[in-house]
Amino acid sequence: MYDPSKVDLAQVVAPPYDIITADDQKRYYRQDPRNVVRLIAGEVKASDNPEDNKYTRAAGFFHEWLRTGILRREAQPGAFIYEERFQDPLLGEERQRVGILAVVELEPFGTGILAHERTHARAKADRLSLTRAVGANLSPVFALFQDPSHEIARLVEPVMRAAPRLLVTLQGNEEHRIWSLPLDDRLKRIAAVLQDSRLFMADGHHRYETALNYRNRMRLEHPDAPADAAFNFALILLVDADDPGLVILPTHRLLHDLEGFDSKELLQRLSESGRVRRQPDRGRLLAAMQEGPAHRVGLALSDGEMATADLSEPAGGSDPVARLDVSLLHREILEKHLGLEEKVLDEERYLSYSRDPEFVLDEVAGGRAQAAFLLRPPGVSDVLAVAGAGLVMPQKSTYFYPKPLSGIVFNPLDPAITIPCP
Repeated sequence: MYDPSKVDLAQVVAPPYDIITADDQKRYYRQDPRNVVRLIAGEVKASDNPEDNKYTRAAGFFHEWLRTGILRREAQPGAFIYEERFQDPLLGEERQRVGILAVVELEPFGTGILAHERTHARAKADRLSLTRAVGANLSPVFALFQDPSHEIARLVEPVMRAAPRLLVTLQGNEEHRIWSLPLDDRLKRIAAVLQDSRLFMADGHHRYETALNYRNRMRLEHPDAPADAAFNFALILLVDADDPGLVILPTHRLLHDLEGFDSKELLQRLSESGRVRRQPDRGRLLAAMQEGPAHRVGLALSDGEMATADLSEPAGGSDPVARLDVSLLHREILEKHLGLEEKVLDEERYLSYSRDPEFVLDEVAGGRAQAAFLLRPPGVSDVLAVAGAGLVMPQKSTYFYPKPLSGIVFNPLDPAITIPCP
């Protein structure tokens, strides 16, 4: 962990790498020379080469910070309670979300740990190169568990009555509070309860798959390492699926660089269904997205037209993926009318993503995108249903808010380190 006597924690933490924009990266670089961005999303330079690049520099920073005490190892094994207090950006309400930050033994998706989203090969290759260079989990994966008796909530509540060990307050009065959970009877009981639950990936699919790939490589390189070697585990934030503080934001789509795209033709073809309503301005468009029936998609086109389209759920309704708004958008608009199949979308050539509706509308209005497709968020129940059925959503279908911070805890993966399981 960072030594709070040597750094201002609010100045050195950051969100996960995949939501850090170029402007964010510059800001975090200026904020503090020890900011975690130098590890998780380092600068790419024109002079980069195999001996000096963002991965080797991240490793250099990490080990230098350990050597100088900026980062310090915990004296005893354990886990952490991680509470996030924040304002719901959709409803404006104050919320809190509580999780257990711990290491979990890795296993392939499919039985005890379930995925709900497709991943991109490029992102996994990037994260694997970083993990191999640094030899540590730098950010937690985020997963949901099921505890119908809510025993874990009762176990952690007494600990949370005390003052937190760490308190990080960020812009917008977003608070991150940390309490230690030593390896004692309480943590053993928490582990026993979790043993009975499947884990459902909420965020960090790329990082989890990277941890699996890293584990497999390390097993080949260190065949004599014990089963409890650190590389067999991954740092995960575990949150109860019934936690009232779970918030999912929609992830909107931006279309760009698609040759032959004709906005008028697209709107005309969609209008033939009789379920398209033109909207006079962005205010009315955004309001319409909060109204009306299920399966409504918003459209903003490069010729200035705005509309909502109400899509039909497929007959039968037994497939939890097929009935999602994002799936209907991909199938009924992107694939059917624009010819963008999933294998094309996986190349990340024609679509980009943002949770900010104003941003995507500004991109279209400014001529930097051909169209914006606005979505409503799926529910937590949708995530559980999709993962539980062994299926996956299209990429960037969910955005759990807020993200657990990078920089709260690091998990070294040295093969000489072993994990004492409760």
